[in-house]
Amino acid sequence: MQKCSKIRPKIKVPKLDNFHEFWYSCIMSSEQKKRLLKAKVAVALQRELGRVPKEQEIEQITLLAQVMYKAVLGLHYKRKEQKKSGQLAIF
Repeated sequence: MQKCSKIRPKIKVPKLDNFHEFWYSCIMSSEQKKRLLKAKVAVALQRELGRVPKEQEIEQITLLAQVMYKAVLGLHYKRKEQKKSGQLAIF
């Protein structure tokens, strides 16, 4: 077996961790984010149900995910801002 005479540079691949979600949000448009969410929902549904999900199922779950994300994180950040400004009573 012969060794390759050319030296190849290392290819740097970003690690997949929590940072990759932030990375996606910086470079993706709003429409791309929605399509990525739909794709993730479709894959999760297929794994859970054991069959290909219908388009209507994907739409419903995607809408639910968007609403829950806004409800949970929206309240979190709103409460955090109120706490900073002194509007929120601390018990």
